[in-house]
Amino acid sequence: MAVIRNELRTGLLVAITAAVLAAALIYLEAPGMAGERRIFRIYFDNAGGINAGAPVMLAGRKIGQVSRLLSPIPEAQRPRPELAVVVEVAVDRSALIYREEHVTMLQYSLLGEQVIDFTLGNEASGRATGDTSFIGERQPGLADVGQKMLDKLDPVIGSATLAMQDLQKTCSHLTEITQEGSDMVMAISNFRVFGERLLALTGSDGALQQTFDNLKALTGKESPLANTLTNAEKFTGDLSGNKNIDATLRNFRQASENLSSTARNLKCRVRSIGPGIDQTVHNAEQFTDTVKRQPWRLIWPSTKKYPEDQSQPCVNPVAERNRTGR
Repeated sequence: MAVIRNELRTGLLVAITAAVLAAALIYLEAPGMAGERRIFRIYFDNAGGINAGAPVMLAGRKIGQVSRLLSPIPEAQRPRPELAVVVEVAVDRSALIYREEHVTMLQYSLLGEQVIDFTLGNEASGRATGDTSFIGERQPGLADVGQKMLDKLDPVIGSATLAMQDLQKTCSHLTEITQEGSDMVMAISNFRVFGERLLALTGSDGALQQTFDNLKALTGKESPLANTLTNAEKFTGDLSGNKNIDATLRNFRQASENLSSTARNLKCRVRSIGPGIDQTVHNAEQFTDTVKRQPWRLIWPSTKKYPEDQSQPCVNPVAERNRTGR
């Protein structure tokens, strides 16, 4: 009997110890499940990766766990049309969760499970009650990041493909323009010939150097051009120093004036002879008419009077200027 009694005591002690350990583990792992809890509803567009029992964190500290998932919910119950999932969480009643919180579904490690984290609470909004609901955001996971990376890389890959095609075309064009007999090779050959000819032209015995030597000889101090310029300078100096030039110019001017005066006198003489010839012809016509009509007037004195032309004498401009002193 004493042995049985000891065995019962030992078994009871083990059971109590196991219960205490279980309670301690539950309290440490899920504080919200050990005491009084509050249930909050969180709306997400997708619940992929989250399961019932997933940890619920408050700024990185565990305060509860996910109690259940509702997906999809009726559209009439959605705050926004794209929010088709409700995640209910049970958290410790003492957790300071406010009405305005930033709720994120995230993954702390590459292979870790999804958790829900409450951050950036606004204390001025007041403590959240049991009927408070939140709109959560999903942090992009590995699958989302991979898809986004592919979406970002697609334009880059397309651009790289086009660049490679353009590079291939460029290489083909370079091959065409650098092959034997191409325009570029011929242009380089012609340029080489041009350089050789230019070198021959500008060399010490080239035509250009000879031209420079001839110009130097032509314009040197003892050259014919220099002697010509010296003689011209001397001639102009003699002209400027000779005082007979002014007298010569005055005589030339006076001779030209006398020549002009002689020409005007001759013109006046010719003009004065013209009316005399006309008068002679007129007198001859009157004489023949008188002989024809009144021949006795050749013997009898004539009583017929004839008007005489009044002519103006010509005036010598030079003599008139000398007379008047003008």
